This record gives sequence, C-alpha cells and structure tokens, in this order.
Amino acid sequence: MKYKITLFLFLILVIFSQTTAQTNTDSIFNNAVNLGKNQQYNSAIREAQNASNTDKNRGDILVFIANVYSWQEKNDSALIFIDKAQQLNYKGDDFYDSWTNILLRSKKYDELLQSCDEAEKKNYSNVEDLLRKRMIAYSLLKQYDKGIELVEAPENKKFLVLKPIDDLYTSLLIKKNTNLISANYTLDRLSNDSSLQHLASLGYSFKVKDHTWAFRANYANRFGKNDVQLESDFYLMLRNQQYMYFNYGYAFNATLFPRNRVGIEYYFPLPAKFEASIGGRYLNFTSSDVIIFTGHLGKYVGKSWIGLRPFYVYQLQSKTSSLSIIGNYRLYGKNELEYWGLEVGLGNSPDDIYSLSSGGFNQLLSYRLKLERNFMLNRVSDLHIGLGYAREEFGTTTKTFRNRLTIELGYKLRLR
Repeated sequence: MKYKITLFLFLILVIFSQTTAQTNTDSIFNNAVNLGKNQQYNSAIREAQNASNTDKNRGDILVFIANVYSWQEKNDSALIFIDKAQQLNYKGDDFYDSWTNILLRSKKYDELLQSCDEAEKKNYSNVEDLLRKRMIAYSLLKQYDKGIELVEAPENKKFLVLKPIDDLYTSLLIKKNTNLISANYTLDRLSNDSSLQHLASLGYSFKVKDHTWAFRANYANRFGKNDVQLESDFYLMLRNQQYMYFNYGYAFNATLFPRNRVGIEYYFPLPAKFEASIGGRYLNFTSSDVIIFTGHLGKYVGKSWIGLRPFYVYQLQSKTSSLSIIGNYRLYGKNELEYWGLEVGLGNSPDDIYSLSSGGFNQLLSYRLKLERNFMLNRVSDLHIGLGYAREEFGTTTKTFRNRLTIELGYKLRLR
C-alpha cells in the first residue's frame, strides 16, 4: 500500500513539472511573439530562443525565429532555423507558408518551386498561395510559358477570378508575347494656321534572345509638306539591368525629318530605385547638322515614376546651342501598361519628333503640357491617349507666340 502511494505521488510530481515547464515555455514564447509584433526583432529572437531552450521539440518556435530573421532581411539566418524545424519533422501549414515566403524574399526561385512541390505533396491547404508563388517564381526566372500553362490548367482556372492571380497571369502574357505591332497617330492644330498637322507611325518589334529589335515607318504631313522616315531601334541587354539603345533613321525627302538620324544611349540602375542614362544623337538635316547630348534620371516611388530628361543641342554650321528639358510623372495601376501620365516641357529639341517641323527649333522657346492615359483593352492589346497644349515661338526675328493643341492616339498588339 505504501509503495502504491509513493508511485502515485511520483506520477503527480512528474505531470506537474511537465505542465509547469510547458506553461513556462508558452509564456516566454507569447512574450516573444508580442515583441515581434512591436517590431522589437532582436528582443523577440532572444526571448524565442529562451523558449526553445526550455523545449527543444517546439518546431513552431523555430519557424517563428526564422520569420523574424526574414523580416529583417536576414534570410540566410532564417533558412538555418527552417532547416532546424525540418529536422524535427515539423511540417504543418505554418511551416510551408513561412518557408516559401522566406525563399521568395531571398530570391531563391528554383528552391521556391521545389518547396511548393513538397508543400503540395504534404497537402498544404492554401492552394491559391502556392499558385501565386509559383507564378511569381516562373515570371522572375523568365519561364513564362510554364507560368501560363500552370494557371491555365483546368484545376487552376477558377483562381483567375482573384485579382492577384489575374494580374500575374496578365503580366506573364505581356512578358511572353514580345512580338509587338504598334500604330501611333498625332494631330496638331495651330492657332495661326487653319490646316491640320499630321504625324503617323507603324512599327513592329520582336525579341532576339534577351534583346529587342524594332522597325518603324514614320509619315508626316505638315505645312504643305510630306515626308517618310524609316527607323530601326535595337536594345542590347547587358548584366544587372543595364542595357544599350541604338537607333538609325533615314528620311526619303528630308523635308520634315533629318536625312540621317543616329542615336546611342546607355541605361543603368542606381541605388534607392533610381535609374539613369547618358547618350547622344546625330541629326543630318539638308541645311545643317545637329549633335544632341541627352540622358535621363528617374525614380520609382511606390506606384509612381518621376523622370527628368535634358537635351543639349548644338548646331555645327551656325555654332549655336540651346538647352531644353522634359519632366514626366506616371501613376501606375495593376501593371506597367495601366497608367496616368503628366508631361511638362521647356524648350524645343529636334530629338522630339513633334518639333521637327516647327522650324528654328534651336533658337525658339516652347512651354508644353500633356496629359496621357494608357490602358489595356484586353490581355494582348493596349490603347494610349494623349492631350497636349504648347505655347511656342514661331518667329525667328520677333518674339511671336502661337498655341498648339495636340491629340495623340496609340495602339499596341502583342502577338503570341
């Protein structure tokens, strides 16, 4: 009887000690979670590690530590604790959600796809989350066909009603369908001339591996003159988001366009989401040759983009020069083809195709304002509309100004 009482008391003591230890672990861990919510990340990690030391079989604590490291962009440390949780065979929904998030933040897209496959095999419940992350991975790996095939699978089409999935699908189609037909038309009305001024272009561009080649025909009808210009653009992609732009154009009459036009520009990224370029143009008119030095500085701020482009223009024959500048602001919607834009300009540059037929572009002053809207008609085409106003000089001997009203229309069709 005495032996049974002793054994009973011993079992009670063991159960009590385990319950107390569990309560202590939960209390410390809850405190760590609260510290994490308050963005006290270092304190949260220390407290979570204390909780883990009291119970080394708690995979949820290890996953929490991994998340906190990842929130601080310390993804290598985060993946160490993900591995520790795996060694405990802790593989619930919260594990796969955290693991795939960390791989996405660390830009390990091949590993992300493998982890999504494993999560699917383990019956991870958030199917939409796996689909979204796979589509992102395929897009960033430039495996657009695989991403499109994935979302078009019968079992996944139902998710297209969800905006994040639909936006990703549209983005994949845009990036895949790189053969592009474009048509543009500009109509100008001048306050001192009842005749309308016309400018139209038709172009086709396509991919050559990672590079882009474009051909374009421009037609102008202004001031009783007609001219046709053929142009070609080539974008040579380099490393680390750098690329080169090359251009050549030839005009048949050279009455409104330069006989020969040559352009080159180098684009490169800068820290803090800035982008920049530097380049030049050479324009061979029938009566003069023009050299232009230009570049741009732009920055993304959330869904907005702000850009500034100056032009320094030098005429070789007259040895005169001028400076003009254009500023742009765009507010983007669900993708890069959905935006509102505002353009302001001071001065005229012959690199700006609308001003070629104005005459005296190197000496005359112009104040310009344009509102533009670009939007998708469907998944493979988009429409551009622009409305502009300019107050510009047109007399080279007297300070005489006129008003210019401009309407722009543009259409692009992406071919599969």
